[in-house]
Amino acid sequence: MSHCFSRLLLSLSLMCLALLSVIPTTFADSISATNTFISASQADDPGFSINHAPNSNANGSNPIETSTNPNSVYAFGSYLGTGVYRAANQNATVVSIPLSFDLKKDSGSQTWLRLPISFGFFDYLAKDITEGELPSSIGTMTVTPGFEHHWQASENTRMEGYLDIGFGTNFDKNDNVAIIASGISSLYDFTLAGQDAVWVSRLRFAGYSEHYGKFSDQFAVLQTGVDLGLAPRWQWWDLQVQPRIFAVGYWYFNELRFISEIEQDTIVSGSYEAGFSLAFSKPLGGELLSVDRIGFSYRRGDGLNVWRLMFSFPI
Repeated sequence: MSHCFSRLLLSLSLMCLALLSVIPTTFADSISATNTFISASQADDPGFSINHAPNSNANGSNPIETSTNPNSVYAFGSYLGTGVYRAANQNATVVSIPLSFDLKKDSGSQTWLRLPISFGFFDYLAKDITEGELPSSIGTMTVTPGFEHHWQASENTRMEGYLDIGFGTNFDKNDNVAIIASGISSLYDFTLAGQDAVWVSRLRFAGYSEHYGKFSDQFAVLQTGVDLGLAPRWQWWDLQVQPRIFAVGYWYFNELRFISEIEQDTIVSGSYEAGFSLAFSKPLGGELLSVDRIGFSYRRGDGLNVWRLMFSFPI
């Protein structure tokens, strides 16, 4: 139990540091998100935040307006990643903590108990952290326990799947929502120009409901790309470091609206990203922090231009 508590504290500290380092660079185009989704392979990867503007809800009615549907920010908190978002004219700083615990492991598969937790703090921004101010209260919380399973489908193909079911609470308004999220991925290892490479495809879905039997909001995304290792490697202390490059495409089942403070909103139905990273032979910070990559990337699509800083597998 003490190990879990220390892991929680370290995760919170890391997320605060990520806020300080990422927000000034990733929101380079003055983008602020309203109904957001982070498109990183892991929710704890400090990537950029994008606004999700669904065309219609599950019943095909009119698009859900964020001003009247502000629960999207905290309901998807565990899948947005750490960042500053805006909903219903109110800023919310979301801190995501993607905890997981080993359940079963053998030569061909592994199963984890997932416990994604997120906390939201209303009108608490990065500048408040630098000034040493602490939030007066926790505004929102989500807990979405579930299971994640990885297995070897063939000699070169690995599969990953997860299913989360949980709840979210807005303490400010005393609102509660039910949340469901799922995803499946394939990772195919191959050789390109004599170098190791992996082709990754992921399909993800998340939705929440304020009333039984009806989704209030949802999002889904398909992403596929290749991560390629480069020849020069070097030894750094007891770590082997390998430079890697990657390229990935994203296709959204619902359009995404990137909100700019100085320009018109940018509606995005697909985007492309390319970047560079340094991969470590073992994670920095051990099992608690697990930083196995450091890198950056550039993403564009339908007029969108964003830089992203990453600390884990980029696809």
